[in-house]
Amino acid sequence: MTEDLFPEFEASRKADWIAQATRDLKGKDFEQSLGSTLWGKIKLSPFYTSEDLNGPAVQHRFHPQNEIPGLPPRVWTNLISVLPGDSNQQVIQALENGAEGLVLHLHGVEDLSELLKGVLPQYIPIFIFPLGNPVLALRSFFEWADSTGTSPDLISGGLLWTPSDLVFDRDQPFGLGVEILSELLEMAEPYPAFKAFSVKTSRYSESGANPLEALVFGLGELIESLDRLFIDPKQVFSKVFFEASVGESHFGEIARMKALRKVACEMAGLYGLEIKEQEVLIFSQTSGWSKSLLDVNTNLVRQTYEAMAAVLGGANFLWVRPLQEENSSEMERRIARNVSTILREESHLDKVMDPSAGSYYLENLTSEMQRIIQAELQQLESRGGWEKSLTNGAIHSLVRKNREVIQIQVLENQTPKIGASKYPAPPSLQKNLELVPFEEKMHELKPTRATYLVELQTLTQS
Repeated sequence: MTEDLFPEFEASRKADWIAQATRDLKGKDFEQSLGSTLWGKIKLSPFYTSEDLNGPAVQHRFHPQNEIPGLPPRVWTNLISVLPGDSNQQVIQALENGAEGLVLHLHGVEDLSELLKGVLPQYIPIFIFPLGNPVLALRSFFEWADSTGTSPDLISGGLLWTPSDLVFDRDQPFGLGVEILSELLEMAEPYPAFKAFSVKTSRYSESGANPLEALVFGLGELIESLDRLFIDPKQVFSKVFFEASVGESHFGEIARMKALRKVACEMAGLYGLEIKEQEVLIFSQTSGWSKSLLDVNTNLVRQTYEAMAAVLGGANFLWVRPLQEENSSEMERRIARNVSTILREESHLDKVMDPSAGSYYLENLTSEMQRIIQAELQQLESRGGWEKSLTNGAIHSLVRKNREVIQIQVLENQTPKIGASKYPAPPSLQKNLELVPFEEKMHELKPTRATYLVELQTLTQS
């Protein structure tokens, strides 16, 4: 817009608004009275203006431009889980009713020809969530895909696995995980569109870590893997995707996803690679940490705006998961599957590539997060790197300390959680959810919930 529609009004500076707000506050400190803090790391101003922008606003591109005329500018894939015990009929029915890709939970010994009968892998991305040996699970999938006669160039998706899974789940050395990764990269080489591993940041955030530290730890592991692998970094970056769970801080998560994409591009640059934003693949899942056993209806609300934040933040793949997914009903899985459809068909989030572009608040928030992630990655490296912080217990300690603080704050209602510590749901909404006692070994970081202590107090007394 080049025409000044209101020339009779003098332009106001941000300082003028702050001065007026200070007068209304009767001399109280402006920032202290109206400001806030996000995730204990970022100071948020009460408002932002164009004066806060460090240059022009940026419209991000989350994927390459569509080559097929008529398709919307914004595309993401709606993923659903295929769990042990699911039938071929359930898989086909889900694909016919909104699902656009699969997350297969595999041991590697399943009869995929029966489970995936009628599934055409050339048309949908398929991700493998290994329940045991990742090599066995991936080999099983590739054997099935080859048996369908599909060209290897058309097989897409990825392996939801990272070398540190071996450390956290089995107490095995990280070096062994890197050796397995080298084998996985070799196995996936004939399939150019299939990603061999992920930067798995949800391991930390779902265990209670600060969301920004979760990105730092995930990226730190990627650096460690690159340094240990005797493989061209270009090959590694071509075979990795970035995974993150999206929590309940709506605007914070939008900015966090954008910052992750930008930092990934800059990290590739450190290895002499030029990667464009649209070449970075982000796999987002809704958070379990933010949900509660005490109110299934509020979980649905959180599930929806977390999915919306993921889409606005640039997710290429969206995995909306019911709480306690393995015990969820068909109705709960259907609701989760339909969230993406609602965001596309009713909210029309596919009509604009980057709907949040130009927001003074989000532009500043994204830049600040990017700065913090870069600074903390440098600090991590100065302390000897990710692996050293893992083996000396520093990562476990940080995650557990943050988890304990948040859970106690929720228990004492310092941080209200609707449906749990505030406005608790009636017992009728709690009857189908089981409180599993939380146990964690020294080497583990297990997923839990911010409301766990409230659930423990409420459900054990009822």
